[in-house]
Amino acid sequence: MAPSPALPIAAPLLCAAVLAALRKWLPRRAIDLLAILTALLNLVACAWLLRSSWRHSIVYWFGNWFPRGHMALGIGFLVDPAGAMLATLAAFLTLLALTYSWGRSDSGQNLFQPLMLVFLSAMSGFCMTADLFNLFVFFELMSTAAFALCGLKTQEPAPLQGSFNFAITNTVGAFFTLTGIAFLYGATGALNMAQIGLLLGSRHDSLVVVAALFIFSGFLIKAAIVPFHFWLPDAHSVAPTPVCVLFSGIMVELGLFAVVRVGTAIFGSTFAGLPDPMRLGFLVLGGLTAIWGGVMSFAEHHLKRVLAFSTISHSGMMLFAIGIGSPIAIAGWLIYVCAHSMIKSGLFFTAGILLHRLRTMSEPLLFAQGKELRFTAALWFLGGCGLAGLPPFASAVAEHMISHAGSGRFLAAATVLFLISGALTGGAVLRVFMRVFCGWGDKGPGDRASQIDELPEENEETQVIPVHFFAPAALCLAVGIALSFLPLLADLSLSASSRFLSQGGFIDAIYARTQSPGASPVLPGTGIGSMIGHGLAAIGLALILAVWAVFHRRLPRKMRWPSHLEGSMRWARQIQSGQPADYVVWTMAGVAVLGSFFLVLR
Repeated sequence: MAPSPALPIAAPLLCAAVLAALRKWLPRRAIDLLAILTALLNLVACAWLLRSSWRHSIVYWFGNWFPRGHMALGIGFLVDPAGAMLATLAAFLTLLALTYSWGRSDSGQNLFQPLMLVFLSAMSGFCMTADLFNLFVFFELMSTAAFALCGLKTQEPAPLQGSFNFAITNTVGAFFTLTGIAFLYGATGALNMAQIGLLLGSRHDSLVVVAALFIFSGFLIKAAIVPFHFWLPDAHSVAPTPVCVLFSGIMVELGLFAVVRVGTAIFGSTFAGLPDPMRLGFLVLGGLTAIWGGVMSFAEHHLKRVLAFSTISHSGMMLFAIGIGSPIAIAGWLIYVCAHSMIKSGLFFTAGILLHRLRTMSEPLLFAQGKELRFTAALWFLGGCGLAGLPPFASAVAEHMISHAGSGRFLAAATVLFLISGALTGGAVLRVFMRVFCGWGDKGPGDRASQIDELPEENEETQVIPVHFFAPAALCLAVGIALSFLPLLADLSLSASSRFLSQGGFIDAIYARTQSPGASPVLPGTGIGSMIGHGLAAIGLALILAVWAVFHRRLPRKMRWPSHLEGSMRWARQIQSGQPADYVVWTMAGVAVLGSFFLVLR
């Protein structure tokens, strides 16, 4: 018998309340242990729910307030494989982040652990709720915990500024989301997603289209899609390493999860059979995000900002997969979410090791300082290969599925975008490897972010790197590879994606009807050769870019363009100004651009 879906939400909240109340009296190791055990309990519960929901979705009504006819009065949870998978991933990353933080001195007067558990509870509820307003509530609870975690080092001005920018931008997103929910409530008088979907049917008047625009815009801000992305690098460069793991490893992905969930459960029939400018808008914004994030990742020299912009790039590729919209593309997206989370988390944990040991995140200051850190170097190098999509990382399997989910222009566009994104983000990580761990070339140009150095997360200086620092990084990268060898990985992801995309299946589950089986799409050809060839091409381009940048002074001036890409880009850096007012203006511009695609639906 599966545990109650309420358990992954209630247990972390209760433990967080206890730890917050007793934090002044409990010893630090007791607080760490209780938080880790709670995250472990959450992981077991979510994994159990994932296993139990594989055949039939689990529906849970709080207080046994079941629907009466078509009217859903109570608050319901729906656990399907896609939602349960992301909840399990959130619990796993939180467990690793808390393990990494064992005995750390940057816990903010022991507030770190309660906030992490609140964050975990919000993420779990976000993945399972079937109520649109409660989706927003969990969205806000997640954001509030994230704001506090980002600005945890209150004695330093930089974390406070980064947290403020984060809060302003995401509050604008929350306003858009709540406004869209209000429009839908005005149109239907309902908040349950299945009931809204039933009542809307194929209705697509101005009120419904604007509601969809506002809701999607709010979640795309959380997903850091260009031009809604400005908060992410600012937050990553000042947040503690374990918090960065959750930001890049799961929170961004949850924004995209909400786009698919709402787009399917609520607007599945609304946009069916119509010209699909919404889909085109997602494809355009996804492609733009993939390229811009990759370019800016290569242009940065603060290690956490390098990884933050790479997250933006890969988030764009995930949105591109959602824009394709077929079950195979969404199946590839599900695998890509897991693979990217593992690879990026491993890289952030490795960056945290460098900050602990070498006391800086600046690439120029780290030049040749990591020559003795061979195991750390191996982890960083493997992470760069994973970002480029080199087999046997599961990201290669996901890229192959997404690229072959369509035909013609979709196949070509996805292949080229994955190649560009992998080459730029992987090249940035490998460039850091060559300079920091090998001491090749020169220190590289210093940008504004690398000159404003980050303070170490430990007060005491030590030459010893604890085992609990290495273990999460190594485990993440190992899981990123092991996923490729999971039996029937593609078939399992296809089954999950078919149910995830079925509005009828969602509605049948909520109203306790016989669930209609989803369509069984045909997998693309195995194409192991093309998958390996694509991965080798991406890692080859990444190595060429990295070597070209590192040894640019040995080349004729006219052949130094990669060094210009990483050294100049002043106009691009000026856009990332650090001023929240500028970010809000860009957010409004993004809503206007996305709205121009939606106008065709009227």
